[in-house]
Amino acid sequence: MADLFIKNGLILTMEPDSFNGTVIENGAIAVTGNTIVALGKTSDLEPEYGNSKQVIDADGKIVMPGLVMTHSHMSYPLGHNMPVDFSKLTSFWDMLMKMGWEWLEDVTTDEAVYAGTRYSAMKMLKSGNTTVCETVEAPNALPGPLMASARAIEEIGIRAQVGYEITERIPGKDILKEQSQQWAEKGIRENLDFLARYPKNNGSRIEARPAIHAAFTVSEATLKKVRQIVDEHKCGVQIHISEIPRAFLVEKYGKSAPQYLEDAGLLGPDVVAGHCVDLNDEDLEILRRNDVKVSYTPMTDSLGGNPVARVPEMLEKQMNVSIGHDCFFTLDISEYMRYTYLVQKNHHHNPMVISPFQMLDMVTMQGARAMGIEDQIGSLKEGKKADIILIEPDSPSPTTAATVISYFTMTFQGQHVHTVIVDGNIVVENYKMKTVDEAEVRRTCVEEARLLWKRNGIEV
Repeated sequence: MADLFIKNGLILTMEPDSFNGTVIENGAIAVTGNTIVALGKTSDLEPEYGNSKQVIDADGKIVMPGLVMTHSHMSYPLGHNMPVDFSKLTSFWDMLMKMGWEWLEDVTTDEAVYAGTRYSAMKMLKSGNTTVCETVEAPNALPGPLMASARAIEEIGIRAQVGYEITERIPGKDILKEQSQQWAEKGIRENLDFLARYPKNNGSRIEARPAIHAAFTVSEATLKKVRQIVDEHKCGVQIHISEIPRAFLVEKYGKSAPQYLEDAGLLGPDVVAGHCVDLNDEDLEILRRNDVKVSYTPMTDSLGGNPVARVPEMLEKQMNVSIGHDCFFTLDISEYMRYTYLVQKNHHHNPMVISPFQMLDMVTMQGARAMGIEDQIGSLKEGKKADIILIEPDSPSPTTAATVISYFTMTFQGQHVHTVIVDGNIVVENYKMKTVDEAEVRRTCVEEARLLWKRNGIEV
């Protein structure tokens, strides 16, 4: 007997990865507490677990590990569709300084972080995304935005590593003309306070993972200080790398972002690096030899008119590549999966780059490895956390052990996710959230978006 028994499903174990993971037809999973205690054929497990406290018949459904997203900003949806003057956005640099900083981050409050994070986490869960690596930005709300984020994450039920973005950028000032370590110190203090509450391996769904904005907004002294904190707490770090043209960093430092970060001692296997788009061969080698975990953000990169990241080469070099979304667009992870799969083929004029197996691995075991929790999530295995999703495929063709991997590139949509289990708790059931009132979460987010827009002089 267990707390939960899922039977009769088409199980994708993803253990040890999507390439070699067993697919179990008419499979079953037994869960006690937050842990998978048995996995196998329904016929073998039902005699022992058929009378468990709760039984889910997954006949006709895909059962698999929850999906992992490794780069997000969950308060960003408050800026979705804001009626600003888009003629001012002629480059990625404009988008960063105006849309990202001036119109959004600098006017974000604790209440906005809470509302946006609840909405984003809810939408992620409903599309099967059970784990996220989150960077919070709200300089004028310090101190406090990390706890607002944690409160939202606790309520919704997603698993997350969360950090505040450390930067020497002064809100309202031109980063090209002036920086201040005082602002970095504020961000460091926010992360240290959060680390005290949510240290590594604390047993909850939330862990602290400090964040740094980017090489061009922090000094070497700040990078060294953050590396010391990360080493002391063994918590990992997240950062944007090479999301702006390489030439800017070379002009500022005489080095590219990877070169500058390596020389400062920041890089290592515990670094999750968002974007990584404008890299030459030497930059790529720096990331490889430091075992930096790349979070590929294809939609944001395309929005900013940035280069297409060299993902096929990264994979050939056995680098760890996962997927991030920045929360700029829909929060349905299936769209990022499909875009990842297609844009690389288009860019390289080669239909063979990025296989369905590689794409699926990016949002399961590669994502788990990036966050340093591959021993807990990313695959279905006895002893791992019970982060499990059940998908009811709306497919025009049979979904079998032979076809199921292709389903994720051809057909899968987040709306096909029927049930979501995180840490052994059912948080989505029959397509509906169980932890919160969906309408209330949406309504509160809209109200906070109106207030944020008003701070930008926009009345709607």
